[in-house]
Amino acid sequence: MSIIKRYFFREILLPFVYTLAVVIFILLLGQLFKIVNLVVSDGVRVWDVMRLVLSMIPQMMTMALPISFFLAVLVGVGRMVGDGEVIAMNAAGISPYRLSVPVLQLSVVCTLITLLTSLFLAPWGIRQLRKATFDILREKVTLTLHPERLNLDFPGMVIYLNGINQKNGEFEKIFIEDHRKKDNQQTITAQRGKLVSHLQTSSLSLQLEDGTIHEYDQKRESYRLTDFSQYNINFALSDLLGEKLHVGFKDKARSNSELIRNIAQVKSRGGDTSGTEATLYERFTQPFSCIAFGLLGLVLVLVPVRSGARFKGFIFGLIILLAYYVMGMVVRFMAENQPSLAIFFFCLPNIVFILLGGVLLKIKQNGTVFGYQRKYRFSFLD
Repeated sequence: MSIIKRYFFREILLPFVYTLAVVIFILLLGQLFKIVNLVVSDGVRVWDVMRLVLSMIPQMMTMALPISFFLAVLVGVGRMVGDGEVIAMNAAGISPYRLSVPVLQLSVVCTLITLLTSLFLAPWGIRQLRKATFDILREKVTLTLHPERLNLDFPGMVIYLNGINQKNGEFEKIFIEDHRKKDNQQTITAQRGKLVSHLQTSSLSLQLEDGTIHEYDQKRESYRLTDFSQYNINFALSDLLGEKLHVGFKDKARSNSELIRNIAQVKSRGGDTSGTEATLYERFTQPFSCIAFGLLGLVLVLVPVRSGARFKGFIFGLIILLAYYVMGMVVRFMAENQPSLAIFFFCLPNIVFILLGGVLLKIKQNGTVFGYQRKYRFSFLD
């Protein structure tokens, strides 16, 4: 490995690690209030909260890795430009093309890491997030339900239990007033019941056995009595958790093979697969933004030290980040409306920004980097 490559690697990798930690922390701040509220208001254990936080990180890394690499290039190479080291390399005959080699090599490595995270770690993290959420939910419901008292913590419902079997956790002699549907109120009695979670449908239900439903329909002014051997009452997770966490995710939680099978099954039935296809294509295309950001980050800071324009590179860098992700939202909308061109739309932002970086690098190579024309010679310094 050449001296130049090693030097570039060191100057970029250290800011990359720091920036990655900061970006992930900033993304977590959006959930911080909700997480703290879980501990303070709902009495969730700290260990469960840590499970939630750790489960969120893989999904956040798919966005944090490209952004962090872009900022690391701006900071690392910008520091070298500010200290005049790039001027010295130019005097030694090292062209912008040569300077781009270590940056592009790191871009490829960052792309591979992001691709691995996007394809495998992020879906796994979302599945772990759902499991952790259901564990919290089950524990919350279990702790909320107390025997021989009216339980009023469920929106639109009043639940009374005669007792709880400590061996198997089953509820005994259950009485429920269900007013969630104002025009169709129910009074339910059952001999036994237990909590059942359904990860596939993102729901939690109270499974009742051997009971009766007293139902009054206000619109029709009718009364109906129904006996049942088994009856499920589904709880809305947003109600039980106060919408503190989103636990559905559906397509994002599925593995790549599951997405492909689901697309084939839905297409065979003539259904709409645009949303599922968008999720799959996004996993494969988004990581390549690291290459675009690496090129653009380099050319944005290759400016004369005396001009003070180097700081403008950071401003333009933020504008480019914003433009890239706005364009990403636009192409996702276009892909969902034109499924036949979905793969092209998802590749479009990377193609546009990589071409833009290549054009700007060509301009720098032709002599506008340091404000005067110069024919570069290549020096590999191996």
